[in-house]
Amino acid sequence: MTALWMLGAMTGLGIGLLGERILGRRAVRQSARLAALNERLDVYANFAKLAAVRRAETEETLSSLRREAAEAEGEIGALQTAATDDAALTATEFHCVDRVARAGGPLWHVAVEALDATAPWTGVRHYAVAAETADEARKRIGERHSSATAFAIAPAAPLVLPER
Repeated sequence: MTALWMLGAMTGLGIGLLGERILGRRAVRQSARLAALNERLDVYANFAKLAAVRRAETEETLSSLRREAAEAEGEIGALQTAATDDAALTATEFHCVDRVARAGGPLWHVAVEALDATAPWTGVRHYAVAAETADEARKRIGERHSSATAFAIAPAAPLVLPER
């Protein structure tokens, strides 16, 4: 019986050693796998940090671009209103004082307003006058419309014609 107990103990010891060896190998493999997964987790954490930094930089760039776009839109709006204001101020139809083209002198814009019912028109007429000075341009218009009570002659301004 003692031999039987000894055989059972030795068999149990063998099975225990075999199980320990198998489980030890399995534990080593699982430890290696866990280490690899931890490394991957660290890599992904670094990617997440890098992505957060890049996202912050991108959001900062986006906000600055939006500010610049808003400023550009504001400038465009201001330029458009200035252009429409200039277009509204600049007459589109000019009356000619001279029938023959003059060689010298810049063009001047002179506005003449009809003040009473004796004038041949109502409202404002715009004249393009070629003269050396603003005073000369105003004088030439004054010669054409000599009645001071019927007409009001505005000061002459340089005339810049739009290019087409």
